[in-house]
Amino acid sequence: MRILAVPIILALTPQIGTAESPYGETPISTYRTIDVSTADACKALCRDDSEVCRGSVTVQPDITREIYRCFLNDGLSEGSPFEIKPPEPLDPDLAVEALNLYRAQYGLNPVKLNEKLNLASERHAKDMAEHGMISHTGTDGSTHSDRAQEKGYVFSVVAENVASGQNSWDKVFEAWQKSPGHNENLLRSDVSDFGISLIYNRRTEYRYYWAMLLASPYSEFE
Repeated sequence: MRILAVPIILALTPQIGTAESPYGETPISTYRTIDVSTADACKALCRDDSEVCRGSVTVQPDITREIYRCFLNDGLSEGSPFEIKPPEPLDPDLAVEALNLYRAQYGLNPVKLNEKLNLASERHAKDMAEHGMISHTGTDGSTHSDRAQEKGYVFSVVAENVASGQNSWDKVFEAWQKSPGHNENLLRSDVSDFGISLIYNRRTEYRYYWAMLLASPYSEFE
């Protein structure tokens, strides 16, 4: 019997802020400059363009006039006031160690890394990162069970967690623990194998894309 666990999705919205800049200097990574009537109007323009805009810089060139120069910033270049940082490198060994310590608190068996599940997780994380989406269904219509089988993992049980926006394993692991559906997968008693992947695409809204699989093989194929 196949048991497919598909919990709710976690997604975090990037922070949009403001920064000060000397008049006459265009902040690094400015992709649009426009004059507005208030500083709040500049912030609103950034929010409206949230897929690209990572922050706004507002300057008042002439203090006698209510005109503000608004710099919308994509954060893609080094030195930007809203520079987008790469994620902390994912160490699968540390991830599975942390997961097993967590499972041990509930008297559950440890799981071990499985390369086929790593590859299946990577396939989906890459797909989500390329298209800037968060979903259990791939852009080709594949499910997590399809992806596990495609990589040669014949399962009796397979469950998936996905997330976006967290830039480290510690953060995504904490988020999954706090989400009932995701936590249920972390604490499954009928799984023995684990796969994990993080893909980074700074040109998308959420930037960091996670896919994780927990599974047990079909006994005839162990």
